Amino acid sequence: MADNTSPKHIVILGAGGNSLAIADAIVAINAAAPAQPVYELVGFLDDLPENQGRRVLGFPVVGRIADAHRWPHCQFINGIASVESFRKKAGAIARAGMPRERFETIVHPSAVVARDARVGVGCAIMANSVVCAEASVDDHVIMLQNSSINHHARIGRFVTLSAGVTVLGAVDVGDGAFLSGGVSIAPYIKVGAGALIGLGSTVIRDVAAGSVVVGNPARELPASRYDVRKT
Repeated sequence: MADNTSPKHIVILGAGGNSLAIADAIVAINAAAPAQPVYELVGFLDDLPENQGRRVLGFPVVGRIADAHRWPHCQFINGIASVESFRKKAGAIARAGMPRERFETIVHPSAVVARDARVGVGCAIMANSVVCAEASVDDHVIMLQNSSINHHARIGRFVTLSAGVTVLGAVDVGDGAFLSGGVSIAPYIKVGAGALIGLGSTVIRDVAAGSVVVGNPARELPASRYDVRKT
């Protein structure tokens, strides 16, 4: 590991849209640093053949996720999470083969994390997002721009909050759930593990594990219309 006076070397897992937001946050953190940069972004690891050898925002795709061992002095953060891939997030992180302490949490300088909030490792909290007092965010959560997690809410591992999501007080979101852009969740609601909440939905009832809900108020889609197990 780098010493305390040197920038931390960091690699992003995935080279898609969320990873661009993370890279932008790293650049913003460095720009806001009073002295030398906090991070040196080595590049991206991505399993898509078409991404090998590319440059993304000026940084290279340096290999596949299983190549993470080639960077023994780097920290890592995951950017893989979309409607198509959110169920694969835990597996992608596991393929890196890194212990928990090798994952870095990135918080954009414009984001606010309350002093009494808890945030795990490998999380990405992007621009203008807010984590309120007594909220709990577990490991490997992606929280995109302009989202908020209110007091006493609990966000499980591998959850994705897309842009503009509002999670109100005492909500419980299970591991691996995906909250699409513009979702609002009423207080005290429970969202089951692996659930998918569709774009712009307003959730006023508990959501079953593995289900897909959409609308205002959100209702479950029949399995024949959207089979989340295929993603």
